[in-house]
Amino acid sequence: MGSPVKLSFFAKRDVLRCVPLMPSGATYGYISSGLAMPKGGACYVAAFDNPTNTSKAHIVAYIDWFGRAYSCDEPLAQEPLRDPDLVAYTCGGNVESTETNRENDDATSSARLDVFLCDGSRQTVAEARVVNVDNTRKAEFSYTAIDDSFPGKFEVANPTRYLEFMSTAYLAFVEFARCTEWEPESASDDSVNNGTVPNGAFDLAAVFSRFQQSDFFDAINREVLEAETSWSENPEQARGIERFLVNGLRDSGLVGISADTLTVEGAAEGPNARLIRTSRYSNLFFLDFVYNSQTECLEDGAFTSCDATRDMRHKLLRAESALNRFLMVSNFLESEEDDTFEQTEEEISKLADSFVEYLCVQAPDPNSPLEAKGRWDTHVAIAQAGELWRAPYRIPYEFCLNEACTEVGFNLAVPCKSAMAQTHWDDDVDDYLPYTPIESSAIESRYAAHAALLAASSAFHASASIEKVYVNCLRDGNKEDIVISVEFDRKTLCDAYSASKANAFSEPFETLSRFNAHFKFEGDNGLCNIEKLFSLGKGDFKSSFERLVAIDTTPFNEKARDMLHVDCPMRMSIFEDGQRRAYADEVSAALDAGVENAELTLKQIHDRTEDLLVRDICTRLLAAFSEGALGETSFLEVKEAFMDAYGLKPAMMRASSLMRDDDPAAIGLLEELAAQGDTIDGFNDTSRVCYRYFDSYETRAIYAKRCLDDAKGRIVNPLADEVFLAHDSLAQELTTTITGADEALGHAQRCIELSPARAYSYLRAARAYFMKDDYENEVKMCCKALEVTWRADDAGLAFYWLAYSFWKLEKYDAAVACYKRCSMLNSYMAAEAKTELDELLSSVKGLKRHSVEEDEAILEAHGVPLNALTENAEFLLAAAKETIDSSAVSLGCIFAAAGVRILRDDAIVPALRALNATM
Repeated sequence: MGSPVKLSFFAKRDVLRCVPLMPSGATYGYISSGLAMPKGGACYVAAFDNPTNTSKAHIVAYIDWFGRAYSCDEPLAQEPLRDPDLVAYTCGGNVESTETNRENDDATSSARLDVFLCDGSRQTVAEARVVNVDNTRKAEFSYTAIDDSFPGKFEVANPTRYLEFMSTAYLAFVEFARCTEWEPESASDDSVNNGTVPNGAFDLAAVFSRFQQSDFFDAINREVLEAETSWSENPEQARGIERFLVNGLRDSGLVGISADTLTVEGAAEGPNARLIRTSRYSNLFFLDFVYNSQTECLEDGAFTSCDATRDMRHKLLRAESALNRFLMVSNFLESEEDDTFEQTEEEISKLADSFVEYLCVQAPDPNSPLEAKGRWDTHVAIAQAGELWRAPYRIPYEFCLNEACTEVGFNLAVPCKSAMAQTHWDDDVDDYLPYTPIESSAIESRYAAHAALLAASSAFHASASIEKVYVNCLRDGNKEDIVISVEFDRKTLCDAYSASKANAFSEPFETLSRFNAHFKFEGDNGLCNIEKLFSLGKGDFKSSFERLVAIDTTPFNEKARDMLHVDCPMRMSIFEDGQRRAYADEVSAALDAGVENAELTLKQIHDRTEDLLVRDICTRLLAAFSEGALGETSFLEVKEAFMDAYGLKPAMMRASSLMRDDDPAAIGLLEELAAQGDTIDGFNDTSRVCYRYFDSYETRAIYAKRCLDDAKGRIVNPLADEVFLAHDSLAQELTTTITGADEALGHAQRCIELSPARAYSYLRAARAYFMKDDYENEVKMCCKALEVTWRADDAGLAFYWLAYSFWKLEKYDAAVACYKRCSMLNSYMAAEAKTELDELLSSVKGLKRHSVEEDEAILEAHGVPLNALTENAEFLLAAAKETIDSSAVSLGCIFAAAGVRILRDDAIVPALRALNATM
């Protein structure tokens, strides 16, 4: 048990009663707020000094919202980088999941909940019944059955809430069970001693806990120091697996140094290394590091590097691989139900080497492809396959597909020998020895060949439509150092896979020789540089021309039409001058060939268009050319005629300049501009057409989701920017004074009329109401902003303003919940929200402490749309899939990039890069 943590008065804590096996006189409970917690954290389990004084707590475990409990002795900065001590699985049919928030579950349905003790045996020790009430965090858990050998009676309130159930289960089956003779019936007596780590046994959890801190370099030094100190004091406690890890960390060259010593010439600062556990996919460690200059990225650990950073890159990659080989070995031993870790260093080293030698053991079967269909699903399936690679040495990748999605091209950044382990265990000398140059080259070469085969198998498995896969292996990610380039066909690889399934392509170069493969050995130095067979963005993978959204009439598929309520990308245009911009380019191109060609083109545009404004522009330009006012060099005049058809841009530019200088004259100019814009007949709504302003394609998509009542089935055309911005600027400028609040509110309301899907339209109105001390209406406007926003920063600002409004309305519980919500979003207002929350808590006496689920209930009761941001992100990702499958790739990529900022998925980013490579 660690040092006590002092809790603030407002930290939410609850004392547990009647926990099985709880020592007499002890007080335990859980803390659900008031302490730093990783994203997705639910509570800490803690021991208190006594029931009446819970101001100090001894942390014993951390519980997240996904049914996992981890032992720990202090608050955590990030989620644990190890397996949990206790896991709760909901079981639906034959599917087990730790996700308890199933939105599709009926509110009164029940699901089976199995609690597993993660001691290597993973035995079911309890079952419970889950009844969902509205959502996960309100799920009620009731006990139904238990292992008969358990000495205590497992009793919780029936039904009880998630936090109490998980805390009680952890204490009963993990914390207190360690102090008894009890263990799950089928657990081995040899693996545990009274539920605790036996004297002299290796404590895997302690190793992983050292790497949970934010300073990666300090974690390395701490692990090496504590391990070696322990061995010197108690030699019998030395374990081969931990000696293997320490040797790997020393091998990296990072022991005894800090980030400050890793600065390189040209970089603005050190690598800012951050260790991440990729639990969703490969479940390995990923060391995120980057070197930036003032203007560009110098090093990213993948395909970007330079001479100055290369040595540091290799050290960091060696440290990452040391941790991953250690993790893979420990996972394997646990899967074999051997958690004593008594293997020798020779055995551990051989096992770790096998993960390198047999990399393709994990290669998916290309004979059994997934059912990925469509351009989006195929790209995502291939990216997901790449993210699932459990590679002991990092294999960054980039890929692209041809337009028909029948061919895939990969660039793989295979590791060079300097980024791989430098030593190996030699049983003859009973110690680690450096690899010889020949041995290093052999390992480097075979790993590259296996990586190529793994990528090909993954691509063929991802979709049955894939017929060919091209792979370039770039040594150390250097695009000028290609060591393998191969063209795979499906039939030959399927045959090779079937023939070598038992030995996982044990002779990779022999397998590659069955294909059109380029590779060459250079004496004892391994693979040498060769000519590549293909290039991303060239040949079969060349970029395809895609029309501008404003003039793209390619029809959407049925699902895209149903979601976006338009029939083609052109109807999603956000630029009022979009089509005229294309006409301007057409006339300018004709003017290059002379005035006569320009006049002919203008006449053709005039005759084929039905747009009266465009016809008028063509007529005016023809007259100017015939009168000699325009000539062969009048490119700018031609563009301005089409692009600024209403003459609003110069006035808006002058007003913007005056605003930057805080010149009061800006107000008058903006008022004139607003009045002029409102009187333009071309932007008057009719029963058939309406005109709206959109600041982005994402906002245009959200309009389709949230503003059907505004559209009323009409065609929605984009409004000229200046018409909206004049009102928006006035609302912003006038809210700086109390006397201008009424006028500012009028302009803000006009902004809402012109752009009802833009969050800032409502936030402008909220500020105006704030200036009028009308906090009720400010709350309504902030809630509307939350309903339509797709940006975390906008949502953070809305919650921040909501918090202050609730504070002024004396709805203190709601104010606290909003401040906490703003902080959770990590927006630019998060720091200010934390400061004001402290002020609120210190100034208002008698505030009750609330858990996360209670905060949500409070805000829902006040009509705050808590889930709108997530729903909007899900909509954008769904719209991305349908628009990309409809060949509107650039539009779909914009939607997906916005959605993935909220709903993080490691596979989406490489999929987007692949789509952009051939767009």
